Amino acid sequence: MIWKCRNKEINYSAKPIIMGIINVTPDSFSDGGDYYNAESAVAHALEHIENGADILDFGAQSTRPGHVAISADEEIRRLTPVLEKIRPLCTLPISVDTYYPEVAAAVIELGADIINDVSGVINPEMARIIKQSGAGWVIMHNGDGGVNEVKSFFDSSIKECERLGIDQAQLCLDMGIGFGKTRPQDLELIAGIKHYKRQGYPLLLGTSRKRVIGEYSAQAEPKKRIYGNIAADTAAVFGGADIFRVHDVENEKQGIYMAYALKEAYEKLKTEQNNMDKISIKGLRLFAYHGVNPEEKRDGQEFIIDLDYYVDITKACHLDDLSDTVSYAKVVKTVRRVFTAEKYDLIERAAQVIADAVLDEYESIFKVEITLKKPNAPIKADFDYVGVTIVRER
Repeated sequence: MIWKCRNKEINYSAKPIIMGIINVTPDSFSDGGDYYNAESAVAHALEHIENGADILDFGAQSTRPGHVAISADEEIRRLTPVLEKIRPLCTLPISVDTYYPEVAAAVIELGADIINDVSGVINPEMARIIKQSGAGWVIMHNGDGGVNEVKSFFDSSIKECERLGIDQAQLCLDMGIGFGKTRPQDLELIAGIKHYKRQGYPLLLGTSRKRVIGEYSAQAEPKKRIYGNIAADTAAVFGGADIFRVHDVENEKQGIYMAYALKEAYEKLKTEQNNMDKISIKGLRLFAYHGVNPEEKRDGQEFIIDLDYYVDITKACHLDDLSDTVSYAKVVKTVRRVFTAEKYDLIERAAQVIADAVLDEYESIFKVEITLKKPNAPIKADFDYVGVTIVRER
Protein backbone atom coordinates (compact mmCIF):
# COMPACT_ATOMS: atom_id res chain seq x y z
CA MET A 1 0.00 0.00 0.00
CA ILE A 2 1.39 3.35 -1.09
CA TRP A 3 1.11 6.83 0.45
CA LYS A 4 1.67 9.39 -2.31
CA CYS A 5 3.58 12.48 -1.20
CA ARG A 6 4.36 14.70 -4.21
CA ASN A 7 6.98 12.80 -6.22
CA LYS A 8 7.68 10.31 -3.43
CA GLU A 9 5.83 7.09 -2.67
CA ILE A 10 5.93 5.61 0.83
CA ASN A 11 5.22 1.87 0.99
CA TYR A 12 3.70 1.53 4.45
CA SER A 13 2.77 -2.15 4.04
CA ALA A 14 6.34 -3.44 3.73
CA LYS A 15 7.52 -2.35 7.21
CA PRO A 16 6.69 0.19 9.92
CA ILE A 17 7.55 3.73 8.87
CA ILE A 18 9.62 5.77 11.34
CA MET A 19 9.00 9.53 11.35
CA GLY A 20 11.74 11.42 13.20
CA ILE A 21 10.72 14.60 15.04
CA ILE A 22 12.75 17.82 14.80
CA ASN A 23 11.25 20.65 16.85
CA VAL A 24 12.52 24.01 15.63
CA THR A 25 11.02 25.68 18.70
CA PRO A 26 12.10 27.26 21.98
CA ASP A 27 9.15 25.87 23.96
CA SER A 28 8.26 22.27 22.99
CA PHE A 29 7.41 20.19 26.05
CA SER A 30 10.36 17.77 25.96
CA ASP A 31 13.09 19.32 23.83
CA GLY A 32 12.20 22.99 23.44
CA GLY A 33 15.28 24.96 22.49
CA ASP A 34 17.47 21.93 21.74
CA TYR A 35 17.18 22.39 17.97
CA TYR A 36 15.91 25.94 17.71
CA ASN A 37 18.59 27.25 15.36
CA ALA A 38 19.01 25.98 11.82
CA GLU A 39 22.41 24.37 12.40
CA SER A 40 21.29 22.24 15.35
CA ALA A 41 18.01 21.31 13.62
CA VAL A 42 19.83 20.13 10.50
CA ALA A 43 22.38 18.22 12.58
CA HIS A 44 19.58 16.47 14.45
CA ALA A 45 17.82 15.65 11.17
CA LEU A 46 21.02 14.06 9.83
CA GLU A 47 21.29 12.09 13.07
CA HIS A 48 17.75 10.78 12.51
CA ILE A 49 18.71 9.73 8.99
CA GLU A 50 21.80 7.90 10.28
CA ASN A 51 19.66 6.10 12.86
CA GLY A 52 17.20 4.87 10.24
CA ALA A 53 14.35 7.36 10.00
CA ASP A 54 12.09 7.05 6.96
CA ILE A 55 10.53 10.54 7.18
CA LEU A 56 11.74 13.79 8.76
CA ASP A 57 9.04 15.83 10.50
CA PHE A 58 9.86 19.48 11.22
CA GLY A 59 7.72 21.65 13.46
CA ALA A 60 8.18 25.34 14.19
CA GLN A 61 5.28 25.77 16.60
CA SER A 62 4.87 23.96 19.90
CA THR A 63 1.52 22.23 20.35
CA ARG A 64 2.12 21.32 23.99
CA PRO A 65 -0.76 21.93 26.44
CA GLY A 66 -1.02 25.64 27.19
CA HIS A 67 1.16 26.74 24.28
CA VAL A 68 0.91 30.27 22.89
CA ALA A 69 0.32 30.20 19.14
CA ILE A 70 2.78 31.97 16.85
CA SER A 71 1.92 33.52 13.50
CA ALA A 72 2.25 31.91 10.10
CA ASP A 73 4.99 34.44 9.26
CA GLU A 74 6.99 33.37 12.33
CA GLU A 75 6.62 29.69 11.41
CA ILE A 76 7.92 30.42 7.91
CA ARG A 77 10.81 32.45 9.36
CA ARG A 78 11.86 29.54 11.57
CA LEU A 79 11.45 26.83 8.95
CA THR A 80 12.96 28.48 5.87
CA PRO A 81 16.68 28.26 6.74
CA VAL A 82 16.25 24.70 8.02
CA LEU A 83 14.51 23.43 4.90
CA GLU A 84 16.91 25.26 2.62
CA LYS A 85 19.83 23.49 4.29
CA ILE A 86 18.36 20.00 4.71
CA ARG A 87 16.61 19.52 1.37
CA PRO A 88 19.81 19.22 -0.68
CA LEU A 89 21.28 16.83 1.90
CA CYS A 90 18.61 14.12 1.95
CA THR A 91 16.26 12.22 -0.32
CA LEU A 92 13.83 11.22 2.44
CA PRO A 93 10.31 12.62 2.43
CA ILE A 94 10.13 15.82 4.48
CA SER A 95 7.06 16.57 6.57
CA VAL A 96 6.16 19.91 8.14
CA ASP A 97 3.88 20.16 11.15
CA THR A 98 1.55 23.13 10.52
CA TYR A 99 -2.11 24.03 10.31
CA TYR A 100 -1.60 27.32 8.42
CA PRO A 101 -2.34 27.03 4.66
CA GLU A 102 0.14 29.82 3.91
CA VAL A 103 2.87 27.92 5.75
CA ALA A 104 1.98 24.75 3.86
CA ALA A 105 2.27 26.58 0.54
CA ALA A 106 5.63 28.10 1.52
CA VAL A 107 7.25 24.89 2.77
CA ILE A 108 6.08 22.91 -0.24
CA GLU A 109 7.89 25.48 -2.38
CA LEU A 110 10.97 24.79 -0.21
CA GLY A 111 10.77 21.05 -0.87
CA ALA A 112 8.42 19.64 1.77
CA ASP A 113 6.48 16.54 0.70
CA ILE A 114 3.97 16.16 3.55
CA ILE A 115 1.81 18.53 5.58
CA ASN A 116 1.22 17.19 9.09
CA ASP A 117 -1.94 19.09 10.01
CA VAL A 118 -2.99 19.01 13.68
CA SER A 119 -5.97 21.36 13.29
CA GLY A 120 -8.60 18.65 13.37
CA VAL A 121 -10.60 20.26 10.55
CA ILE A 122 -10.69 19.96 6.77
CA ASN A 123 -9.75 23.51 5.81
CA PRO A 124 -10.82 24.08 2.17
CA GLU A 125 -7.78 26.31 1.53
CA MET A 126 -5.42 23.67 2.91
CA ALA A 127 -7.24 21.07 0.83
CA ARG A 128 -6.72 23.20 -2.30
CA ILE A 129 -2.97 23.39 -1.65
CA ILE A 130 -2.75 19.65 -1.02
CA LYS A 131 -4.67 18.87 -4.20
CA GLN A 132 -2.63 21.19 -6.41
CA SER A 133 0.77 20.17 -5.01
CA GLY A 134 0.16 16.43 -4.66
CA ALA A 135 1.60 16.57 -1.14
CA GLY A 136 0.76 14.00 1.49
CA TRP A 137 -1.71 15.22 4.10
CA VAL A 138 -1.87 13.94 7.67
CA ILE A 139 -5.38 14.56 9.02
CA MET A 140 -5.57 14.40 12.79
CA HIS A 141 -8.47 14.17 15.22
CA ASN A 142 -8.13 17.08 17.65
CA GLY A 143 -10.46 17.18 20.63
CA ASP A 144 -12.32 15.15 23.20
CA GLY A 145 -13.15 11.61 22.21
CA GLY A 146 -12.36 7.93 22.21
CA VAL A 147 -12.72 5.17 19.64
CA ASN A 148 -16.24 6.04 18.43
CA GLU A 149 -15.53 9.75 18.03
CA VAL A 150 -12.28 9.14 16.14
CA LYS A 151 -13.97 6.58 13.91
CA SER A 152 -16.72 9.06 13.04
CA PHE A 153 -14.18 11.84 12.41
CA PHE A 154 -12.13 9.67 10.08
CA ASP A 155 -15.23 8.67 8.11
CA SER A 156 -16.47 12.25 7.73
CA SER A 157 -13.00 13.56 6.85
CA ILE A 158 -12.54 10.95 4.13
CA LYS A 159 -15.91 11.86 2.62
CA GLU A 160 -15.10 15.58 2.70
CA CYS A 161 -11.74 15.02 1.02
CA GLU A 162 -13.43 12.93 -1.63
CA ARG A 163 -15.91 15.75 -2.19
CA LEU A 164 -13.01 18.20 -2.57
CA GLY A 165 -11.38 15.97 -5.20
CA ILE A 166 -8.31 14.89 -3.21
CA ASP A 167 -6.75 11.57 -4.16
CA GLN A 168 -7.25 9.20 -1.23
CA ALA A 169 -3.68 7.96 -1.74
CA GLN A 170 -2.44 11.36 -0.47
CA LEU A 171 -4.17 10.98 2.89
CA CYS A 172 -2.86 9.70 6.21
CA LEU A 173 -4.93 9.55 9.40
CA ASP A 174 -3.86 10.29 12.99
CA MET A 175 -5.99 9.65 16.09
CA GLY A 176 -4.46 12.65 17.88
CA ILE A 177 -3.07 11.20 21.10
CA GLY A 178 -2.90 13.97 23.72
CA PHE A 179 -4.81 16.55 21.69
CA GLY A 180 -7.84 17.53 23.79
CA LYS A 181 -8.21 14.04 25.23
CA THR A 182 -8.15 12.57 28.70
CA ARG A 183 -5.45 10.04 29.56
CA PRO A 184 -7.99 7.16 29.65
CA GLN A 185 -9.14 8.21 26.16
CA ASP A 186 -5.52 8.22 24.97
CA LEU A 187 -5.07 4.73 26.39
CA GLU A 188 -8.28 3.51 24.75
CA LEU A 189 -7.14 4.84 21.38
CA ILE A 190 -3.72 3.16 21.60
CA ALA A 191 -5.29 -0.15 22.61
CA GLY A 192 -8.27 0.02 20.23
CA ILE A 193 -6.69 0.85 16.87
CA LYS A 194 -8.29 -2.07 15.04
CA HIS A 195 -11.73 -0.61 15.84
CA TYR A 196 -11.20 2.65 13.96
CA LYS A 197 -8.37 2.05 11.47
CA ARG A 198 -9.56 2.60 7.91
CA GLN A 199 -8.47 0.17 5.19
CA GLY A 200 -6.48 1.87 2.44
CA TYR A 201 -5.28 4.77 4.61
CA PRO A 202 -2.00 4.76 6.55
CA LEU A 203 -2.45 5.37 10.27
CA LEU A 204 0.05 7.53 12.14
CA LEU A 205 0.70 7.17 15.87
CA GLY A 206 2.23 10.06 17.80
CA THR A 207 2.68 9.12 21.46
CA SER A 208 6.34 9.99 21.85
CA ARG A 209 7.10 11.31 25.37
CA LYS A 210 3.50 12.40 25.88
CA ARG A 211 1.57 12.65 29.14
CA VAL A 212 -0.22 9.33 28.64
CA ILE A 213 3.16 7.58 28.65
CA GLY A 214 4.29 9.54 31.70
CA GLU A 215 1.13 8.84 33.69
CA TYR A 216 0.89 5.10 33.12
CA SER A 217 4.64 4.41 33.24
CA ALA A 218 5.14 6.64 36.32
CA GLN A 219 7.97 8.51 34.57
CA ALA A 220 7.82 12.26 35.11
CA GLU A 221 10.80 13.16 32.90
CA PRO A 222 9.69 13.18 29.22
CA LYS A 223 13.12 12.26 27.84
CA LYS A 224 13.19 9.13 30.01
CA ARG A 225 9.88 7.70 28.74
CA ILE A 226 11.51 5.49 26.09
CA TYR A 227 10.46 2.14 27.59
CA GLY A 228 6.88 3.23 28.11
CA ASN A 229 6.86 4.48 24.54
CA ILE A 230 8.08 1.16 23.17
CA ALA A 231 5.30 -0.63 25.05
CA ALA A 232 2.72 1.71 23.49
CA ASP A 233 4.35 1.28 20.07
CA THR A 234 4.13 -2.50 20.42
CA ALA A 235 0.41 -2.40 21.16
CA ALA A 236 -0.07 -0.05 18.20
CA VAL A 237 1.89 -2.33 15.85
CA PHE A 238 -0.39 -5.24 16.73
CA GLY A 239 -3.41 -2.97 16.34
CA GLY A 240 -2.37 -1.97 12.82
CA ALA A 241 -0.59 1.40 13.07
CA ASP A 242 1.69 2.08 10.10
CA ILE A 243 3.71 5.23 10.85
CA PHE A 244 5.34 6.08 14.17
CA ARG A 245 6.27 9.67 14.98
CA VAL A 246 9.12 9.53 17.49
CA HIS A 247 11.82 11.65 19.13
CA ASP A 248 14.25 8.78 19.73
CA VAL A 249 14.62 7.08 16.35
CA GLU A 250 17.50 4.79 17.27
CA ASN A 251 15.90 3.14 20.30
CA GLU A 252 12.23 3.23 19.39
CA LYS A 253 12.95 1.73 15.98
CA GLN A 254 14.33 -1.36 17.71
CA GLY A 255 11.13 -1.87 19.66
CA ILE A 256 8.87 -1.13 16.69
CA TYR A 257 10.75 -3.49 14.36
CA MET A 258 10.75 -6.27 16.95
CA ALA A 259 7.02 -5.82 17.53
CA TYR A 260 6.43 -5.98 13.78
CA ALA A 261 8.44 -9.21 13.50
CA LEU A 262 6.36 -10.73 16.30
CA LYS A 263 3.17 -9.59 14.60
CA GLU A 264 4.22 -11.22 11.32
CA ALA A 265 5.05 -14.46 13.15
CA TYR A 266 1.66 -14.35 14.86
CA GLU A 267 -0.17 -13.72 11.57
CA LYS A 268 1.69 -16.61 9.93
CA LEU A 269 0.76 -18.95 12.78
CA LYS A 270 -2.82 -17.71 12.67
CA THR A 271 -3.02 -18.40 8.92
CA GLU A 272 -1.63 -21.88 9.39
CA GLN A 273 -4.09 -22.57 12.19
CA ASN A 274 -6.98 -21.26 10.13
CA ASN A 275 -6.07 -23.73 7.41
CA MET A 276 -6.53 -26.66 9.78
CA ASP A 277 -9.01 -29.42 9.17
CA LYS A 278 -12.63 -28.90 10.10
CA ILE A 279 -15.20 -31.06 11.83
CA SER A 280 -18.85 -30.15 11.34
CA ILE A 281 -21.99 -30.78 13.34
CA LYS A 282 -25.05 -29.74 11.35
CA GLY A 283 -28.68 -29.48 12.35
CA LEU A 284 -28.31 -30.25 16.05
CA ARG A 285 -31.81 -29.78 17.50
CA LEU A 286 -32.13 -28.72 21.12
CA PHE A 287 -35.08 -27.53 23.18
CA ALA A 288 -34.42 -24.49 25.38
CA TYR A 289 -36.07 -21.44 26.96
CA HIS A 290 -34.29 -18.52 25.29
CA GLY A 291 -36.08 -15.43 24.02
CA VAL A 292 -37.09 -11.87 24.78
CA ASN A 293 -40.81 -12.58 25.05
CA PRO A 294 -42.20 -13.99 28.34
CA GLU A 295 -43.91 -16.90 26.57
CA GLU A 296 -40.59 -18.01 25.08
CA LYS A 297 -39.05 -18.33 28.50
CA ARG A 298 -42.23 -19.99 29.83
CA ASP A 299 -42.99 -22.47 27.05
CA GLY A 300 -39.60 -22.92 25.37
CA GLN A 301 -38.99 -23.79 21.73
CA GLU A 302 -36.74 -25.77 19.41
CA PHE A 303 -33.41 -24.38 18.23
CA ILE A 304 -31.13 -25.68 15.48
CA ILE A 305 -27.36 -25.43 15.82
CA ASP A 306 -24.70 -25.76 13.10
CA LEU A 307 -21.19 -25.92 14.54
CA ASP A 308 -17.85 -26.15 12.72
CA TYR A 309 -14.68 -26.53 14.74
CA TYR A 310 -11.14 -26.31 13.41
CA VAL A 311 -8.54 -28.75 14.69
CA ASP A 312 -5.49 -30.60 13.35
CA ILE A 313 -6.65 -34.16 12.68
CA THR A 314 -3.66 -35.26 10.58
CA LYS A 315 -2.64 -38.00 13.03
CA ALA A 316 -6.20 -39.25 13.35
CA CYS A 317 -6.41 -39.59 9.57
CA HIS A 318 -3.34 -41.83 9.53
CA LEU A 319 -3.54 -43.71 12.85
CA ASP A 320 -7.32 -44.13 13.21
CA ASP A 321 -7.11 -43.28 16.92
CA LEU A 322 -9.88 -41.31 18.65
CA SER A 323 -7.35 -39.66 20.99
CA ASP A 324 -5.87 -37.78 18.01
CA THR A 325 -9.05 -35.87 17.28
CA VAL A 326 -11.83 -34.08 19.18
CA SER A 327 -14.85 -36.34 19.50
CA TYR A 328 -17.96 -34.76 18.03
CA ALA A 329 -19.99 -36.76 20.57
CA LYS A 330 -18.19 -34.97 23.41
CA VAL A 331 -18.64 -31.61 21.70
CA VAL A 332 -22.37 -32.24 21.32
CA LYS A 333 -22.55 -33.13 25.02
CA THR A 334 -20.82 -29.83 25.89
CA VAL A 335 -23.13 -27.82 23.63
CA ARG A 336 -26.26 -29.44 25.06
CA ARG A 337 -25.13 -28.83 28.64
CA VAL A 338 -24.27 -25.13 28.33
CA PHE A 339 -27.08 -24.28 25.92
CA THR A 340 -29.81 -25.58 28.22
CA ALA A 341 -28.30 -24.58 31.57
CA GLU A 342 -29.67 -21.04 31.62
CA LYS A 343 -32.22 -18.81 29.91
CA TYR A 344 -30.99 -15.97 27.68
CA ASP A 345 -32.88 -13.12 26.01
CA LEU A 346 -30.73 -13.13 22.89
CA ILE A 347 -29.57 -15.93 20.65
CA GLU A 348 -26.42 -13.87 20.19
CA ARG A 349 -25.58 -14.46 23.84
CA ALA A 350 -26.52 -18.14 23.66
CA ALA A 351 -24.20 -18.62 20.68
CA GLN A 352 -21.36 -16.92 22.55
CA VAL A 353 -21.85 -19.25 25.53
CA ILE A 354 -21.44 -22.25 23.22
CA ALA A 355 -18.28 -20.80 21.64
CA ASP A 356 -16.72 -20.04 25.02
CA ALA A 357 -17.42 -23.53 26.34
CA VAL A 358 -16.03 -25.34 23.29
CA LEU A 359 -12.82 -23.30 23.24
CA ASP A 360 -12.39 -23.61 27.00
CA GLU A 361 -12.93 -27.36 27.20
CA TYR A 362 -11.01 -28.50 24.10
CA GLU A 363 -7.55 -26.94 23.94
CA SER A 364 -6.70 -28.33 20.50
CA ILE A 365 -9.66 -26.55 18.88
CA PHE A 366 -8.38 -23.28 17.42
CA LYS A 367 -11.54 -21.77 15.98
CA VAL A 368 -15.30 -22.34 16.04
CA GLU A 369 -18.05 -21.13 13.74
CA ILE A 370 -21.55 -21.38 15.17
CA THR A 371 -24.88 -20.72 13.48
CA LEU A 372 -27.80 -20.69 15.90
CA LYS A 373 -31.21 -20.90 14.22
CA LYS A 374 -34.63 -20.15 15.62
CA PRO A 375 -37.24 -21.74 13.29
CA ASN A 376 -40.25 -20.83 15.41
CA ALA A 377 -39.46 -17.23 16.31
CA PRO A 378 -42.66 -15.36 17.36
CA ILE A 379 -42.84 -12.94 14.44
CA LYS A 380 -45.65 -12.46 11.93
CA ALA A 381 -43.92 -13.50 8.73
CA ASP A 382 -43.39 -16.50 6.48
CA PHE A 383 -39.77 -17.64 7.02
CA ASP A 384 -37.59 -20.71 7.44
CA TYR A 385 -35.74 -19.45 10.47
CA VAL A 386 -34.02 -16.45 12.01
CA GLY A 387 -30.47 -16.95 13.13
CA VAL A 388 -27.07 -15.61 14.05
CA THR A 389 -23.59 -16.76 13.03
CA ILE A 390 -20.49 -16.04 15.08
CA VAL A 391 -16.83 -16.93 14.55
CA ARG A 392 -14.52 -17.10 17.55
CA GLU A 393 -10.90 -18.15 17.84
CA ARG A 394 -8.18 -18.22 20.44
